[in-house]
Amino acid sequence: MTGSRDPGRDRRWLIVSGLTAVVTAVVVGVVLVSPAARSGKPAPPPASGIPLEAKSRPALPPPPGAQFGASVNHLFNDGTYSPAQVDAQLAALRATGATLARSDALWEATEPQPPVDGAHHYSWTFDDAIATALATHGLSWLPILDYSAPWAQSIPGQDHSPPRSDADYAAYAQAFAHRYGTGGSFWRAHPGLPDDPVQTIEIWNEPDNPQFWTPSPDPAGYADLYLAARRAIDVVDPGTRVIVGGLTDPTGFLPAMMRAQPQLQGHIDGVAIHPYGSPPVLLSRIRNARATLSSLGMAATPLYMTEFGWTTAPAGATAYVPAARRPAYILQTLTELGHLNCGLAASVLYAWTTPQRNRADGGDWYGIHDPDGASTPSSSAFAAGLRAAVAPAPEIDLCPR
Repeated sequence: MTGSRDPGRDRRWLIVSGLTAVVTAVVVGVVLVSPAARSGKPAPPPASGIPLEAKSRPALPPPPGAQFGASVNHLFNDGTYSPAQVDAQLAALRATGATLARSDALWEATEPQPPVDGAHHYSWTFDDAIATALATHGLSWLPILDYSAPWAQSIPGQDHSPPRSDADYAAYAQAFAHRYGTGGSFWRAHPGLPDDPVQTIEIWNEPDNPQFWTPSPDPAGYADLYLAARRAIDVVDPGTRVIVGGLTDPTGFLPAMMRAQPQLQGHIDGVAIHPYGSPPVLLSRIRNARATLSSLGMAATPLYMTEFGWTTAPAGATAYVPAARRPAYILQTLTELGHLNCGLAASVLYAWTTPQRNRADGGDWYGIHDPDGASTPSSSAFAAGLRAAVAPAPEIDLCPR
């Protein structure tokens, strides 16, 4: 999918800088305390000490049911929504029946400075704001751990370039899971919040898209990054599902990953996909992704559709559909997604709200709920689609067994 959906590095730094100026940062070192260490057992090695060839745990079983939700990244990344507006938008999203919200856990916000003498220092202000807001409204956080912090970029000035060091990214992933995963330090420090730890973590966004893995996709490089992050997360929270970041072309990228890194076999907790297109095209792409997993011996690996949606401007943009037609697309798609036999663990619409400022920027018009908080035919169709998705109905026999 096009890069116009990404709010951009400069805009992200507006919100990051503003939060940091207002709130005192919470800083922790890289030496983490695992559940084993809290029980008196020896602490495990830090992420940077886990070799790539170390043994991984087997893939976790698929979750017991499917979740539905929407992307809310603009609420937190743009720096244009007041706390009251964020609160109102999330309340409206939860009122539709959604239970899941996808949003970036920006490495650049959490670790803006490089390690000192090998010690990582993290400011959790940005992430804490997201975790607090979502838990308050009963929405589970599906975080994307992205992109490269300024000091970690393999191409200076390109935050969408992969990190120079997998170990540094893995250390960040471990610290994030330690804070927001099951029994995490954030939840212990906020007993007044509903305890809703992060259950699934997405590693990067669209690593098969040159817009987000600059200058060009690298299946082998991403496979190594995924394994390093998964092993690091396992040290502190082995019950967290670590999934492959949303792929635009899983039929090509997944086999290349598996060829490059055979250790992935049996050690992937899920695969996220971004099958943009009309409802029939979207279903076809889901079917193809499932067939690819089956051909790789991964028939039981769940799929997470972490982006799908349509923009209403400008005409001719990628994933464009006229505003009058979009509600029908949303209702039809969600109704079908709820009854597919394709092993979908989650379906996340892109996006709940977007700025709607520039008619020439397709990224501004994916949002289905008005930025001023008003409901729209599209957000009403979303609520109706969620009701249809969970209602009893015959299974749609789309994916071969």
